[in-house]
Amino acid sequence: QDFFWAFFSLNLVLFLLSYIPVFPAFYKLRKIDPETPRPFKVSGSDGILKVYMALPMIIIIISLIFTAIPLQYDKASLTEQLPITIGAIIFIVIGELIIKFKKIKK
Repeated sequence: QDFFWAFFSLNLVLFLLSYIPVFPAFYKLRKIDPETPRPFKVSGSDGILKVYMALPMIIIIISLIFTAIPLQYDKASLTEQLPITIGAIIFIVIGELIIKFKKIKK
């Protein structure tokens, strides 16, 4: 049962990590190409768009901190959260290495 929840938490961490660059990409695309017709357009001034970009990122980062980083250093907390943190780091490094080797082969 603990094994399942560890993988479930690792999946959650990696899923949330993948959404962090989406919000700055939204803002950048609105800045560099504002005239492109889109099926859905978020209205608002530049300041509102920055809030739309920053608020979800802050919430995701806080969620990641509470999910993956051990905030207490007792044995129970480390046993529960350290495998998630180490697993996330290992899989991120593996993913980046795969991307790097694919670029080298091209």
